[in-house]
Amino acid sequence: MRRAWTRSPQEVDPLSWFAGPRVPILFSGAAVAQGIVIVTLYWDQWSSVLLQFLAMPFFLAAGLTTSANTQPNRRQFAPHHAAIALLLAVGGLLVSALGTSGGTLPVTQWWTGIAVAATLASLAPYSSAVQMIVYSIPATLVTGFVGLAVFAPLEHFWSPTALTVISLGPVLIGAVCGTVFSYTVVDKTLALLDTSVGSEESFLKVDPAAPSEQLGSIARVSARVAPFLAGVANAGRITPSDRALAAQIARRLRTELVSVTSRSWLDVVAHETGMVVSDPGRLADRMNESQRAALRGLLVTALENSVVDRSTVLIELRAQPDGSTAVALSIDVDLPEGRRLVLLAPYYLTLKMTVDDLSWDNGENMLVRFRIPPGQ
Repeated sequence: MRRAWTRSPQEVDPLSWFAGPRVPILFSGAAVAQGIVIVTLYWDQWSSVLLQFLAMPFFLAAGLTTSANTQPNRRQFAPHHAAIALLLAVGGLLVSALGTSGGTLPVTQWWTGIAVAATLASLAPYSSAVQMIVYSIPATLVTGFVGLAVFAPLEHFWSPTALTVISLGPVLIGAVCGTVFSYTVVDKTLALLDTSVGSEESFLKVDPAAPSEQLGSIARVSARVAPFLAGVANAGRITPSDRALAAQIARRLRTELVSVTSRSWLDVVAHETGMVVSDPGRLADRMNESQRAALRGLLVTALENSVVDRSTVLIELRAQPDGSTAVALSIDVDLPEGRRLVLLAPYYLTLKMTVDDLSWDNGENMLVRFRIPPGQ
């Protein structure tokens, strides 16, 4: 239940249409469309029609800002991104309020309450239920206060309390719907994933530090031990050459054992593919099985592409002060942006569900960054 409150729909299901970057544009476009209709229908009842039209770009800008920050190559949508969108919406609210104050428009026809609600609801696919509650409180209070200040001198039928409730009503509805949407989607998706994938413990029975290649190397050294001991037993005595050979076998076996225990699973992938790994602290072993599978799939897909030079693939892991692990993957690839996205898409989206702050930058070297949370 705690995960359902603290994770966003985009985190648990980034492939769904509602988690895409076009949803905020749709909401902002709908908010402006209903504003144009209401302003036109009540043309003579505004104190300034021009200010109503000047308020509309604020809501469009809020949607475009949210859309830009939810692109697949960007990091996870953060609270400061939501704050920017809500501040733009509040700016539009204030501009519209200036063009409404002194007019004869009834409070029930004020379009900006719905526009603020649409902006707030557009954040739901990218925010947790707890974050939606935090965002909703100031948005609701500001809308109610501004509505009361604007319409209290104009309305004689409604009481101040009723004016406040009518003003903030659409925003409150949007807040409740957004919060319920975020919680419900995350809760149902996590339940489905837990049912289909199973518990993580079942995957951890495989020892990542002892792949077949490393065990084979040790077995080859160990295979020399039995004939040697048999020869000594048959001879009935130990010669200086036997002692020298025994020391040689012991040193070789120790070297192989040290090599096995000092390699992370990522070092093994590097040994097999020729890419470069910088992981002196064996931080790759902190990754859980889902993260390893997604990263391994991403690496194999990239390395198998004919346009990728394996020797230019570099992955670096560094410990952070908060206990997390920062990971950077650099790939020298000569592809246009669209084909780069196709190259990364399947495993990139899977990895996005299991790590934090995943993003990638275009350029001559494609750089993928993410963070492994502490305490795994």
